[in-house]
Amino acid sequence: MQDKMRILVPVDGSEHSGKAVEMAVRLAGSIGAHIDLLYVSYFERETDGDPDNPSWLPLSVMETGTHSAEEILSHAKENVPDGIDVESHIVVGVPSRKIVEFAEANGHELIVMGGRGLSPVTGFLLGSVSQEVMEEAKCAVLIVK
Repeated sequence: MQDKMRILVPVDGSEHSGKAVEMAVRLAGSIGAHIDLLYVSYFERETDGDPDNPSWLPLSVMETGTHSAEEILSHAKENVPDGIDVESHIVVGVPSRKIVEFAEANGHELIVMGGRGLSPVTGFLLGSVSQEVMEEAKCAVLIVK
C-alpha cells in the first residue's frame, strides 16, 4: 500500500498564501492527503550571532524573524481542520530554491502556493517565487490567486 499523497504549502502570511492553505485543505480532505506547511526565512536568529553580541543584523529584526515565522505557521495550521494530517516546518534560505528542495527531499507530489499577482514587468524585474518554483519543481505546482 502506498503512503498518503503529500501536499506542500509554502506560507508567508499573505492573503494569497491563506487561499493556498484553503485549497490544499479541500484537496487533502477529498483524497486523504498529508499537508506540510513550510515557511522559508532568509535568516534565523542563530545565523547572526548571539543576541548579547549581535553582528550586522539589528536585534529587533532577529527577534521578529523567528516569532513571525512561528505565528504565521500557527495561524495557517489553525485553518486546517481536525482529521487532516498536517505538519509545519521552518527552513532558512532563498525561498524558491528551498521550496523546491524541500518538495524533492520529502516526496511531495503537489505544491500549492499563492501567487502575488505581479504584473509582467514587476515580475520580470523583481522575480516571482511562484514562477521560479513552477519552472524548477519536479512535481505538480498549483498557483492560487
